[in-house]
Amino acid sequence: MAKTSKFTQTLLASALAVVAGSASAAAFQLAEVSTSGLGRAYAGEAAIADNAAVVATNPALMSLLKQPEISVGAIYVDPNINLTSPMPGFAYKNIAPNALVPTVYGVYPINEKFAVGGGLNVNYGLATEFDDKYAGGFLGGKTDLTAINFNLSGAYRVTEKFSVGLGLNAVHAKAKLERYAGVALKAKAQALMQNAPQLAAQLAALPANTVISKLQGDKWGFGWNAGLVYEFNERNRIGVAYHSQVDINFKGQYSNQFPTSNQVLVQVLSAQGITATDGKEIPGTLHLPLPAYWEISGYHKMTDRFAMHYSYKYTQWSKFKELRAKGTDGKTLFSKTEEFRDSSRIALGASYDVTDALTVRTGIAYDESAADEHNTISIPDTDRTWFSVGATYRFTPNVSIDAGFAHLKGKKNTFKEEGVPFTSKASANLYGLNVNYRF
Repeated sequence: MAKTSKFTQTLLASALAVVAGSASAAAFQLAEVSTSGLGRAYAGEAAIADNAAVVATNPALMSLLKQPEISVGAIYVDPNINLTSPMPGFAYKNIAPNALVPTVYGVYPINEKFAVGGGLNVNYGLATEFDDKYAGGFLGGKTDLTAINFNLSGAYRVTEKFSVGLGLNAVHAKAKLERYAGVALKAKAQALMQNAPQLAAQLAALPANTVISKLQGDKWGFGWNAGLVYEFNERNRIGVAYHSQVDINFKGQYSNQFPTSNQVLVQVLSAQGITATDGKEIPGTLHLPLPAYWEISGYHKMTDRFAMHYSYKYTQWSKFKELRAKGTDGKTLFSKTEEFRDSSRIALGASYDVTDALTVRTGIAYDESAADEHNTISIPDTDRTWFSVGATYRFTPNVSIDAGFAHLKGKKNTFKEEGVPFTSKASANLYGLNVNYRF
């Protein structure tokens, strides 16, 4: 991370606040691993082998693919997240920009028992953008977090009915965060500086678009994933997949403009777990864990053309107990309690082969929020419901295209941040297109 990066009070409070809502799964986890899955709300994802995208969820499914295959595509995310507040200047529309989520996968069956594969997908990420003159700039400025997952996997068919898979993940995380003074920071500073009116006046005179914190950098983290598939017969199977936690350890410089000469302020900040630096940079570290998750899915072909599928996914967000930055001497520079909770996602879908060339699918899912009572405006998390449709058209036995659409409807959420009441409403439309080629 660049030495100019700064872990300030607002930055650290916001760094975990990015784990919140225009992401299409709980917190900042992304579900968009394939367009075929998008069309069924990712129901049955750990048990369906539509194409090479199986690499992203359950590597054991590679044993079901009989030919070398590649799958390339993207999903366009169009979020609509709005904030209202009775406080003047704190309402804001469209806080999250549009985004394109790419996917690339390949699978190569070596023989009837063993297959290898690899892929690239974005498994964590989100962004929010508030104008630099926004009244709540202290709470929400610009936030951009992307975690690109590079995966290499292998699958082995143990018996005719049972297959296992194992993969290694290299995750490249990139973050950029900026916060501005706004009016909230000035009000907070004035409240803290009752015993230093001259300094309070100086802080209150700051322009609203003053950058009070900035973080920009990238870091690698590593993990693993595993899966299994059991085929009861040609029409029925069940799959289980697990993805380990990936730890991202950002390094940078901590600083703020709180003066060390004012002992009243120093004591107040210290009681809140904040170290005043008077503008001096202190080397610091920030640990960001990307949580482990597991999924169980089923696939059942009811007739020659019609199939049902379902999934239950559980993500261990409760590992986020707190956000803490430390100096090289081990001293806490900043700490913030988070207390996220584990979240669940359930999905039910169906697919129908209209002809040998055309398959249509649909699905519905319910995605539980991880933030619980710890919401922030840097994308407020909320429970959300998926409504999805999609199709696959096979031009030849070796060439096919997937198309998918999903509408996500979030639950209205009311919360307070720094004493300011907010109500958030969120929805999103997702559009996917994918090309598959078998050699």
